[in-house]
Amino acid sequence: MRLYDEIFKRTDGELFPAARCLIVPNGGGYFEGVKAMGDFSPERVELYFRGEVVRVDGESLSVKKYCDGDLELGGKITALTVLNGER
Repeated sequence: MRLYDEIFKRTDGELFPAARCLIVPNGGGYFEGVKAMGDFSPERVELYFRGEVVRVDGESLSVKKYCDGDLELGGKITALTVLNGER
């Protein structure tokens, strides 16, 4: 996605280069670079990226699409927690 490329070019890749996401208020989110999924329930999803793990907390979470590292998550996302590769 060009938007992400522009954002990370300005930050020298220091913010969170392996995991890229767009959260839609009350409408889920889109994640790029997902290598695998771990814990999964309607309230919590763990996403594994290169070197990082992100825990997504929310309500009625569901996978709408997952293909080639791109993940579309449905439901209401209430929190994202970076676990820095810890499982």
